[in-house]
Amino acid sequence: MNITLIVRPELFSIFIMIFLIIYDRYCAKFRSQTNRNDFFKLALVCLGHCIMAFVTEITVNMEGLSKIVNDGCHILLFLFSLLFCLYYFEYALSLIIPSTSYKKIFDKIVIFIGIVGALIMFISPINYYEGKGTSYSGGIGVILCFSLGFLFLIAANILIIINHKRIRKNILITTLPLSLITLIFLIVQLVIPEFLFTAQSLTIMALGLFFAIENPIEKIIKQSFIDVVSNIWNRNCFEYDMEHSITEKIENGSKLIFVMGDINGLKQINDNLGHFEGDKLIRNTADILRRNMPSAYKVYRTGGDEFVIIYFNTEINIVENEIHNVEKDCSEIKFEKNLPVGISIGYAENTDEKSILDIAKKAEKMLYENKRKYYEETGKSRRMN
Repeated sequence: MNITLIVRPELFSIFIMIFLIIYDRYCAKFRSQTNRNDFFKLALVCLGHCIMAFVTEITVNMEGLSKIVNDGCHILLFLFSLLFCLYYFEYALSLIIPSTSYKKIFDKIVIFIGIVGALIMFISPINYYEGKGTSYSGGIGVILCFSLGFLFLIAANILIIINHKRIRKNILITTLPLSLITLIFLIVQLVIPEFLFTAQSLTIMALGLFFAIENPIEKIIKQSFIDVVSNIWNRNCFEYDMEHSITEKIENGSKLIFVMGDINGLKQINDNLGHFEGDKLIRNTADILRRNMPSAYKVYRTGGDEFVIIYFNTEINIVENEIHNVEKDCSEIKFEKNLPVGISIGYAENTDEKSILDIAKKAEKMLYENKRKYYEETGKSRRMN
């Protein structure tokens, strides 16, 4: 028998899991403190199972090896697979219940089941059989361990299905198929014991969970779309949306209302009170826009004192009412020296099938007309102290 042919898939799984664990530790700093270790535990027990799958495929086919050593290796193999199923259930629970209140209790349950499982494996004899191409293990303890893991996988999937509305779509389309594949492999291995594929199936499942849920790329991209001063969508996001989602919605027949806002008095605040106060004005204005424009698709800060707000399929009177509330609240922002501040707003809708650029120009024209009126009424110069 060529041992290399048997162990090669498990070696590949071990290398993948080692890389994944190292990469996960690097990515952990981008996640919140509460969920940094959930996937890490899952990945560690998966690696443990892959290592023991590699070891047992050698020991079970090694003549003259002590049965105690062989039994010990197989007990660890099955315990790691059971722990994986337990931690996957906890992982599914964390997707639905973000609170960490249950974790201490769950850890005690895992320890209890692990000890009971180990005792069952030690007490019940492990039998070894000759299969086609490789030997394999069996016995009451093995069957109980697989069955218990099987139940926890099913329970996790039921939990996800029942609470599917509280889970992101990309998580659903990853976790459920991968869980189903793992369940199928467990069933096949119970029916055909020499079909040694649990290490690979758990590795695939861990990879899928990482890239669907744990990979911080989506979060990093989102951060690059957030304005650091105002904490709303920035110009990068606006330009991206203009090329993709906004254009797509218009092409699909959505009615667009394009709103532009420009802060009044920002230069005077910067020149008289300093740029820290100017940033405060920007933040306050962004908060007012976000709070008073709940019907908007998105609110963007596209420049120093410039904002763009996009509406889809919203009645113009609703937009005008929200604009009025924004103007009122912005005019009530107070700074030292009684410096007047506010916001000038212009808007336009695509009722006449014009291009987005034409709509934006129309909104900008209204904005600057309103800004001119503002400075005439206050008697202040836009560019001078």
